[in-house]
Amino acid sequence: MRAILRPLSTHTVFSPIETIVSVFVLATLAYFHILSGIKHSSFFAASHPPALRPAYARLTNGEWVAVTKHDWAEAWKHGGHDALELQQLVFTLDEKSHSVAPLDATPVAQHLVSTLPALSGKAYSSVCHVPGSNASDSCFISVSEPGAAPSLTLSFKPGTREDWLGALRREKTIQVDDVKYDVDAGKRQESIGEMKSTKWVAYALSALVLRFWELTKKADSLDILVVLTGYILMHVTFARLFLSSRALGSNFWLSTGIFSSAIISFLFTLPLCRSLDIPLDPIALTEALPFLVCTVGFDKPLRLARAVMAHPQMLKPQQDGRMKAAGDVILEALDRVGNVILRDYALEIAVLFVGVNSRVGGLKEFCSVAAVALAMDCLMTFTLYTAVLTIMVEVRRVKKVRDMSRSRSSSITAVKANGAPVRGALSRSNSKQTIAVEAPKSMSQRATNSVIGVKGSFFKDDEKMRETEENPMARLKLLLIASFLTLHILNFCTTLTPATANARHQRHPLRPEAVPAPRVDITSPAIASVLSTLAATASIPTTVDSLEPVELIVKVAPPVYVHAIPTVAPHVHAANATTGEAIEKFMSSWSSLVGDPVISKWIVALLAISVALNGYLLKGIAAGSGLAAVRAVRSQGVRFRSRARSIVRVAEEPEEREEHSPAPVVIMASAAPAVAPPVAAPIVEPEAPSSVPAPPTSVLSRPLNLDSIDKALTQLPIRSPAPVEPITPQTPEVEREVEVRSLAECVDIFENGPRPVSVALKMLNDEEVILLCQTGKIAAYALEKMLGDLERAVRIRRALISRASRTKTLETSLIPMKGYDYSRVMGACCENVIGYMPLPLGIAGPLKVDGVMYPIPMATAEGTLVASASRGCKALNAGGGVTTVLTADGMTRGPAIDFPSIVRAAEAKAFIESEYGYAAIKEAFESTSRFARLQKIKCALAGRTLFVRFATRTGDAMGMNMISKATEKALELLAREFPEMVILALSGNYCTDKKPAAINWIEGRGKSVVAEAVIPGKIVKSVLKTTVESLCNVNTKKNLIGSAMAGSVGGFNAHAANILTAVYLATGQDPAQNVESSNCMTLMEPTNNGEDLLMTVSMPCIEVGTVGGGTILSPQLAVLEMLGVAGAHPTNPGQNAQQLARIIAAAVMAGELSLMSALAAGHLVRAHLAHNRSQLNTPMPSRPHTPGLEEAEKQLQPQSQPQFPLTPSTSDDRSPSGYVVEAK
Repeated sequence: MRAILRPLSTHTVFSPIETIVSVFVLATLAYFHILSGIKHSSFFAASHPPALRPAYARLTNGEWVAVTKHDWAEAWKHGGHDALELQQLVFTLDEKSHSVAPLDATPVAQHLVSTLPALSGKAYSSVCHVPGSNASDSCFISVSEPGAAPSLTLSFKPGTREDWLGALRREKTIQVDDVKYDVDAGKRQESIGEMKSTKWVAYALSALVLRFWELTKKADSLDILVVLTGYILMHVTFARLFLSSRALGSNFWLSTGIFSSAIISFLFTLPLCRSLDIPLDPIALTEALPFLVCTVGFDKPLRLARAVMAHPQMLKPQQDGRMKAAGDVILEALDRVGNVILRDYALEIAVLFVGVNSRVGGLKEFCSVAAVALAMDCLMTFTLYTAVLTIMVEVRRVKKVRDMSRSRSSSITAVKANGAPVRGALSRSNSKQTIAVEAPKSMSQRATNSVIGVKGSFFKDDEKMRETEENPMARLKLLLIASFLTLHILNFCTTLTPATANARHQRHPLRPEAVPAPRVDITSPAIASVLSTLAATASIPTTVDSLEPVELIVKVAPPVYVHAIPTVAPHVHAANATTGEAIEKFMSSWSSLVGDPVISKWIVALLAISVALNGYLLKGIAAGSGLAAVRAVRSQGVRFRSRARSIVRVAEEPEEREEHSPAPVVIMASAAPAVAPPVAAPIVEPEAPSSVPAPPTSVLSRPLNLDSIDKALTQLPIRSPAPVEPITPQTPEVEREVEVRSLAECVDIFENGPRPVSVALKMLNDEEVILLCQTGKIAAYALEKMLGDLERAVRIRRALISRASRTKTLETSLIPMKGYDYSRVMGACCENVIGYMPLPLGIAGPLKVDGVMYPIPMATAEGTLVASASRGCKALNAGGGVTTVLTADGMTRGPAIDFPSIVRAAEAKAFIESEYGYAAIKEAFESTSRFARLQKIKCALAGRTLFVRFATRTGDAMGMNMISKATEKALELLAREFPEMVILALSGNYCTDKKPAAINWIEGRGKSVVAEAVIPGKIVKSVLKTTVESLCNVNTKKNLIGSAMAGSVGGFNAHAANILTAVYLATGQDPAQNVESSNCMTLMEPTNNGEDLLMTVSMPCIEVGTVGGGTILSPQLAVLEMLGVAGAHPTNPGQNAQQLARIIAAAVMAGELSLMSALAAGHLVRAHLAHNRSQLNTPMPSRPHTPGLEEAEKQLQPQSQPQFPLTPSTSDDRSPSGYVVEAK
């Protein structure tokens, strides 16, 4: 056993935070397991049926008298009375409705009686009850006054009510005058499994208390005495835990850690017992709880705590001046007392196993639970509890360091006390005491010490600390357990046995026999008023002969509840409807996560403890002192070192050298970058002699000593240039020196200056803010948030990155920075911004698309591209422009889902493809956005993995975020149908996004557009410098056969990606999506008897949007406004994005036509030589041309011009004569 627990303890003491967090996560899962068992336990089931039964009444001499069901049946079958049935419909306003107007049931009443037939097809008028004997009279109907819950009472002939009510329940939802009515089968008592928030906790506690109270009232006196004694012993155990912890110097934390370890072990015990089929009953657990606490006890964790606190290196350094790691202290204490603790656990579990193997009812179950609880408590003691002890030791060491730094003289005396132990290892007041003199105590302190003992009394006596005698409590506990088992076996006391429990329950049953459900109350105001109206109607004579009193007998059925939901909100709330719904949705989702009362308190408590602990540790690290012991603690820090990590000792220099040395030592946190002190500005000439050598920078991974840094910095006046701006040829350099304050002054202004922090940072210049960033006070990624000035944040970040880089050129580079609206970038488009990258923006065209002229914006750095597209636009316009059709519009997302078997995967595929499954998924999918409209779903199986490709319209957005959110919602619904499925990835590459894929080429993605144009033959010759026959031939051989030879997917074009990417960059689209968006097939064929050229381009995957993404940036938004497609379309969502896709397809056609013409005419190389190889920007050749090239140039004359164009290897403008400069 020790061979298993020792490695576990070794891991936990050196990773305590990870251990505590992991255990608490597992405890949370165990809590949910217990919670599920409680909420679905029959123990909390309702003791009587909640439904109502019909009531029966007879009208005799003008008064209603209750009768039995038998009387009503006899009157209906044999006559003698006018029998009828009454059905009341109660309308309740939906709680989420913001309407304050009273609800009127008259419209829905008229709708129901006039339009809703019964299941048999009969109208309501043929099944209703008509008062009197005249068949021409109207049916008896009663409608209450408008209000919060109006009612409608309908009358029926006997036996026809269920027929008509079945038709009403089949409708489920009725729409009348902008109000939707949802029919409910009736009010039903909510079970504990359906309760939310604190309601179920209150119900469970009240049920437990009531059951226990009933059992107590009917239990025997001996049982009550035994249970009461157990509870008294349990509280004595708690008191002993507190007193023992106080003796060790802790009033709260030690006892809390031990108690938390016990609680968590109990949480693990209950699910484990459930999995081992050990019966658990809430009443039995309540009776056994005190005996379980006494059995487990807290003596073993206390014994381990005593061993840790008595360790000689608890607070004292070793002989070499270093502090022993807290984990090693815990492990050595475990080696000393761990075997004894394990022996006690083993003996107690062995004694309990005797009870487990006994045949005494009840004793077997209790001993089983106790044995499992002891085993889990042993595991938690050697894992979680050791981690808690490690943190307590580290915290006490940090506090000791801080106390010693406050009171140096007393600390030196305490640390250098020869051989004496450090008193009060966990005491908070110990640092304020000296060994020689003890402060006088007040009256309240003396009274407290006399009642609950002296805090830290365990450390007062050295003999007591060295005491090694075995605690007799372990033997006493074994004796008590053995006595308990003997008493049960001899049947002297059988509190927990099922036999006696069953006998008690039989004598005094907790659950009475089944109580019949209550009847409808005919004396309630709603029913009484209807019966009065019915009596008055029946008393009116219909003929002269009908003067005898009429006797009615009525069956009053339970009411049916109908929820009224107004579909049109009141005008006063129209403006706030969207905001209110968003807030309500957010609160609902957050409540579902932390709605549980216990979990929410755990989260808050853990966060508070984490923040407090980290803050305390960091403050302790920051404490500085010159003591050897403190330096030893610093060299170790309060970090939990790994056992494999070597200890590096830093040589300490005398304080005199540290005070007078001109070279300051910059001590920085281990996570901060190494930065030299800013003593040399970039504008200082390097030739200037310096009498003082450059100060070396020592970077030590240890806590900051601000005192020594301030002392060194005050001796060196630091000067630095003004905030650095990008230097351009038009910007003269102005030397302006700004004095930089010391780090301590900057930190003081930053931490203690005016709030918010952006106001304090305005008091610092850029170099001082850079200094704070370099020392880790401000994170570089948070500059915008801290400064509040976006452009200044970009400027400072440039300086930080430049000075940390190898070349150090970014700070003065030509990357532009000013005059940009960074507010649109932050949090939306880019992070760690250092400027913006301008691209040349050209306009091709204009081009006529579907009868409208559009300029074609193109952001590119490739020469001839815009000119080539312009030539294509000219040729297309001459033929009447381009006609486009949109064949599909659907963004896709294809998650990958794993199933345990191919059978379940196939069942899920069949469910999705079924009419019912598709409708349910479509409803869930479209509930996430008013623009998301599911078009189709395509499924594919690969082994046990199911790939589902959702295709949806996304309005004017490109739609990746929208469809991802909708897909998650659809998968939630699918997971309810198939709980065993595992979502491997929301995107399983079945979409496919930003990757070439045949499914995009076949099925389409985004907008699928086909464009067509006819170019006259004379235009082909005059503008394009080629012929229709040559174009068709080159297109077939290049775009079709050549692409097929290469095995291309969607690449049956010349350069569609060129045009599409340029337009994407200009309009703020995602340029990475050109991979699939540029899928294009270019076709050319002669028409009009071969005179003209018919050209089409088919692009099935144009992924564009006019809202969101890069379209929010001002330049890109301006380009979209120029095209008339900016933002969302006001009346037809999606039309702007579709029009942009049409424009792109037409622009691609223009580029395709021009390039194919240049290839057919042989002008491509010549056009690039003239437009894409500028002499101005081409560097001079580094060596003369080779003779071979010069000879080749001499041979390239008009009379011997080669038939194939050659690409010159030089960059000069000398081209062979006869070359004609043409655009693409």
